Amino acid sequence: MKDSNKILLTVGAYHALNDGSVAVIPILFPIFKSIFNLTYTQVGVITGGGLLLTLISQLIIGRKADGKDFRTLLSVGILLVSVSLLLLTQSRDFYSLLVLILFIRFSSSFFHPIGVGWISRTFKKIKLDWAMGIQSGGADIGAFLAVATTLYLTELAYWQFPLFIWAILGIIGLFFGIILTKNISESITKLNYKHKKQTFKEALLEGLNFLKNIKILIPAIMISGASWGIIITYLPLLLQEKTNLSLSLIGLLVAVWLGIGSMASFSYGTMSKYLGRKNIIILSYLALGIIGIFLTIITNVQILLVMMVLLGIAVFISYPTLFSFISEITHESIEGRTFGIIFTLQLGGGTVLLIIGGILSDLIGIWMPFFLLGISSLILSVFLILFYHKPYAINSHGI
Repeated sequence: MKDSNKILLTVGAYHALNDGSVAVIPILFPIFKSIFNLTYTQVGVITGGGLLLTLISQLIIGRKADGKDFRTLLSVGILLVSVSLLLLTQSRDFYSLLVLILFIRFSSSFFHPIGVGWISRTFKKIKLDWAMGIQSGGADIGAFLAVATTLYLTELAYWQFPLFIWAILGIIGLFFGIILTKNISESITKLNYKHKKQTFKEALLEGLNFLKNIKILIPAIMISGASWGIIITYLPLLLQEKTNLSLSLIGLLVAVWLGIGSMASFSYGTMSKYLGRKNIIILSYLALGIIGIFLTIITNVQILLVMMVLLGIAVFISYPTLFSFISEITHESIEGRTFGIIFTLQLGGGTVLLIIGGILSDLIGIWMPFFLLGISSLILSVFLILFYHKPYAINSHGI
């Protein structure tokens, strides 16, 4: 097997474990809400606070990772995720739950700037869209498995059981990745490039220049981040309140969204050839906006199932599309810091809307997060259409 394919397989597996482990948490919120007597505002604080910590951590980790061994750093991240899941089983109240979920979010911060950056660097000149779709699809499979099985496993045993399962899977996956990549060339795992030491002002100006080059994509990146957080956190709570579905069926319905999303991600390379990145991204946010609005009023299970299929395509096809736009304009020596900024923007949007959504859910109704997501996505789709004939991202090799 080629070294590049070993990297893709390892990153895809780590992405599945990383995002699967993180996805277990929000799907357990209906249970957490019951046993720890949580309000919707506290749910928003836990989730939004976790995203805020991840936002800061990814920015720092991404910047520090450039020039380091990506293989080792990714392995450390997966190890910490497994340890944090084990600790979470000891939660006893809102405060312990908050602290331990924050630890999980910090641990998961290693993957995205480093893992996606490694794929970007490895496949920048060959099969970029294909590789981005594959690694993104790996994450979706992990999240799908987590959502599809977590509530069932809790009914079968107890709420800590799925956390133990994913901690064990993380350790197994860690050994798989280490063994698979142990003999690959060091030039692929670590780029020998010396960065000039920067002052805080220089780093800030560098980041601002990069943001200027991708200003059209900034709201798209933020809304994509928010869409994941809102759907995975509040959809189970919405279905619990508005329908008579059992927890296991709610988990299965959310899993449909993730399963279809994984298929869409794996198909992205082919789709981009026929539709083009700009058309894909516009259609994604247009569909997300329409479905977001419909979720505020639709409770029929059959219609919800169809909406989950369309929502899976709309949300998850946006990720590899955005990553491909960014990768093409990023120099291979600064993949970590660049994708650190990207995922900071992504989580920034999620943090704001999750916290606001939690507060408004208490004040108005649990449908409010989806109304906010729908309106913002519709506005974004119009914005992207207006700027269709301008480049969405400008070469930023000088960042």
